[in-house]
Amino acid sequence: MPQHSMRMCADEKTSSSPAFGRSRSLAVRAQPSSTIGASVSTEGRSSPPRPAEKPPSFPLRPPPCLLLLPSPLCSSPALTADLDLPAAMSIALKQVFNKDKTFRPKRKFEPGTQRFELHKRAQASLNSGVDLRAAVQLPHGEDLNDWVAVHVVDFFNRINLIYGTVCEFCTEKSCPVMSGGPRYEYRWQDDHKYKRPTPLPAPTYMNLLMDWIEVQINNEDIFPTSIGIPFPKNFIQICKKILCRLFRVFVHVYIHHFDRMIQMGAEAHVNTCYKHFYYFCTELNLIDRKELEPLKEMTSRMCH
Repeated sequence: MPQHSMRMCADEKTSSSPAFGRSRSLAVRAQPSSTIGASVSTEGRSSPPRPAEKPPSFPLRPPPCLLLLPSPLCSSPALTADLDLPAAMSIALKQVFNKDKTFRPKRKFEPGTQRFELHKRAQASLNSGVDLRAAVQLPHGEDLNDWVAVHVVDFFNRINLIYGTVCEFCTEKSCPVMSGGPRYEYRWQDDHKYKRPTPLPAPTYMNLLMDWIEVQINNEDIFPTSIGIPFPKNFIQICKKILCRLFRVFVHVYIHHFDRMIQMGAEAHVNTCYKHFYYFCTELNLIDRKELEPLKEMTSRMCH
């Protein structure tokens, strides 16, 4: 396999074809992948190249007014009623909860636990209108694992909700391959049905991805909820994989479905969630910079 014409890598990585530069994320050069899922460029294989697509239509600058969410956990019907969203967006959010395969019940923190207190602190920071860069910083004296656990669960809930608002338009026909424009294609691999990196329609890929993340955060050995039970030694590495894969939802939504978000008046909500996610991951070095390449130009204008 030529090193520059095709790069295949695991689900926590992305790659780009040489026609669009060498940027990629944690790409494995000229060697097989062994972890879940995959991302490949579209050149250098026997299969025909995918047709060129128009440049993404998402805005390259923040909208005039970014909506500050009142809670990191905005995936509850009760909470969405409090958001200052247009009627179309409110209706769309409510409809999400009727989509069995797209939206999962949110993971909550038990009252009285340290993580519950950290969750409330993060929520209070957002409610106060504090700058998002400051809101993601690890509070003095707090445990890093607890802080990361709270945010990983919150982001899972929120990003799952965002995808739910466009899942009606993300179909096997409209998105036959999980991708982020013509340069980035994500293939799925796991230890069960898909032994090798496999191209899948975006909705199928998303469902497998959300299922996988849900299993991780509901695993008491990885995300312990009982007081006194320690996190596993590889907890941060697991969270890096989760966040890396959640980032791909942003990539797909921004590049392929952001017009729908604009029509629903939801772009401010998505942009704010993305900024929060980006600041958190980069503040704590939880995602490789190369993984962020698909949205690099937009991010440079929105988050800097």
